[in-house]
Amino acid sequence: MKTTVVCFAASRYWTDARELNETYEELKSRLQSNAEEFRLVVDGEGVEDLSLKAGDTLVIVPMSGAVQKDILKAAERFDALVLYGAYIQGNASEQTTGLMLKLNAAPTLMDSWSVLRKRHQKALLALNGEELTRLLRTLSAYQSLRGAKLLLIGEPEPWVISVSRNLEDYRRLGIAVEQVSQQDVADLYAAITPEEAKPYFEKYVKGAESCMEPTEQDIENAARMTAALLKTLEKHQADGMALACFNLLSLGTTSCLGVSYINDCTDKIAACEGDLDSAVTMLMLKRLTKTKPWMANPGLHPMGVINFSHCTAPLAIQGGEDCPFILRNHHESGIGASLQVKMPQALRLTACRISGVWGTYTVQGATGEPGPREEGCRTQLYVCFDDFDRYVRTALGCHQVFCFEDVAKDFALLAEWMGLKPEGE
Repeated sequence: MKTTVVCFAASRYWTDARELNETYEELKSRLQSNAEEFRLVVDGEGVEDLSLKAGDTLVIVPMSGAVQKDILKAAERFDALVLYGAYIQGNASEQTTGLMLKLNAAPTLMDSWSVLRKRHQKALLALNGEELTRLLRTLSAYQSLRGAKLLLIGEPEPWVISVSRNLEDYRRLGIAVEQVSQQDVADLYAAITPEEAKPYFEKYVKGAESCMEPTEQDIENAARMTAALLKTLEKHQADGMALACFNLLSLGTTSCLGVSYINDCTDKIAACEGDLDSAVTMLMLKRLTKTKPWMANPGLHPMGVINFSHCTAPLAIQGGEDCPFILRNHHESGIGASLQVKMPQALRLTACRISGVWGTYTVQGATGEPGPREEGCRTQLYVCFDDFDRYVRTALGCHQVFCFEDVAKDFALLAEWMGLKPEGE
């Protein structure tokens, strides 16, 4: 997947070749981090030379008038494109933006946009550099999800009633699902050596503020399960898994540390309880953001506040330093090892979920708040949704998936490209 920035100019406007090249070089310098290739097309020369592969993206930069036909011709060669208003104040030096305005870049942008938005499903408009980066990231996420593979370890737990048991529902979204028996994971777990488990054991023992219930053996077993889950992903060359974790409790350990580690320290994802809807949602967020996804159970409170909790929270939730944490046992079973992560307050969050059954998605912004600990899963975070009534009205399941930045608009765009519709509309 490659991004190519093409600046379009007409010689009837740009009569000074030196001035044109200097302006192009300035734009190229400002957009350097957004693309692998840059081209200057003058009077349509070079449009036919644009090379592309499936999944490549074109960034169109009008520098003058009289280039609309050249833009449309170039756009025909790409599935995804972003029209960028480089002439807008702040996107280049004042001299450059003023010059492009004078040379009719502004009407050219809207001329081109009015046609491209009708002809191309993935035609986007960016009005500043931050928006351009965000839209390119969303396009990259979409392309990387095409042909992604998730593992379903066992079956969805019987109480996860919102999840589709028809795997074709997920294949329609472009996500392949391969079923793997829990015995395969159990066999890998039994074969894991202490040396293979050591890095995970040391990470959590050395990093914990304290350890309450788990014994050293509990943590060693949880570290072995972490290694087994990672080997399972590697063996099947998968991008993530939905794990029926409660059935694995018969092995005398929990998968909480393993699920946390995968979401925290790899480019893959893991969802609990065989929840494929959460797994797809988490994979979408993993490809879309730099923060770490977390799935959690809701506990409703008065005044529209919800205490979300689960035993599998990542540590470096914002992609930087680990949050403080305590080693605990698993809440429901009372065995094994899990994490009680102390999440920072006043965080802006994105809360979302897709539904394979209904072919819909829900997403909105929220804010983390302080609140008292309750008897429940170990990591807890009180959340105030931007629109609590909408959360209730559009709920697609128990588990809600969070990331720790505001990407609601991007997630909605990504979901709709995948063929999902907004719930409740």
